[in-house]
Amino acid sequence: MDEEEFEELMRRQRMALRAVANESETDSKIKLMDIINNLVTDRNKKVHKEAVLIEAQLEGMSESEVERVLIMLKEDHMIMEPEPGFIKRA
Repeated sequence: MDEEEFEELMRRQRMALRAVANESETDSKIKLMDIINNLVTDRNKKVHKEAVLIEAQLEGMSESEVERVLIMLKEDHMIMEPEPGFIKRA
């Protein structure tokens, strides 16, 4: 394998890794939104962030992953934090 073939192989591998990372990120967003949707009711429009964290950990997500995904969901305007420690669907 020459250097050009090797570089092409590495480029393809990086593309595949980005695709897997994006898919995993999407899966995490869906999982967390599902948890939030299950905890938020018509009566209580917001939920404690800690309750979301606990449910997500029961689903196999780490605390750091939950925090990271919550930030992404806020940036995507899917959730909001109406007051510290509470999460509400946007």
